[in-house]
Formats: sequence, structure tokens, C-alpha cells
Amino acid sequence: MVKNVLIVDDDQEMLLALKSGFSKYQDTFSVITAEDGIAAVDKLKTNLISLVVTDLKMPRMDGFELLEHIMEYYPDIPVIVITGYSTPEMEKMAREMLSENINLKQE
Repeated sequence: MVKNVLIVDDDQEMLLALKSGFSKYQDTFSVITAEDGIAAVDKLKTNLISLVVTDLKMPRMDGFELLEHIMEYYPDIPVIVITGYSTPEMEKMAREMLSENINLKQE
């Protein structure tokens, strides 16, 4: 059974690169894309999603808000967070949000 992966990023080049990266696994994954958190919420409502890969910094609804939504309404969907604009504050916020649901490995 092919599983749906939702990739969320406002950078079209990044969306295409990530989608292309999944293309060699097309027998396993089908890629759905969204340009921000609001579009992602709509995709979550209308598709059975097995994995979300999301950027943090996006307009309208950022990755933190999307992560909160997923944790509340779709707690069984794993989420991979990516960002090109990491700051210590963003990292701390993400760790605090995620540590409520998973154990983070400290290196």
C-alpha cells in the first residue's frame, strides 16, 4: 500500500527537491505538497497522511502552529521538522513542543 507523505514549505524549490527525493520510492510513498500550514491543514482533512515533513518559517500559518495542530488532531502522524532559518530560540521552541510527545536524543 502506498503511503502519503505531506511536504509543507513556502519555498517552491525546496518542495520540488524534497518531492524529487521521494520519487525513487514511488512504490512506497506518494507525495502531496502544501505551501503553508493552512494549505497543509486542508490536505490533512482530505487525505490519509502517513508522514509530514514541514518547514518552520512560513507565511499565514508557520510550522510551529502546524505542529500544534497535528499534535492535537493527528497525534499518530510522525512529523519531520526542517528549516533553513534556525535560531537558538526556534530550536528551543521545537524541542519543548516535541519533548511533550517524544524523547529527543541529545548528542
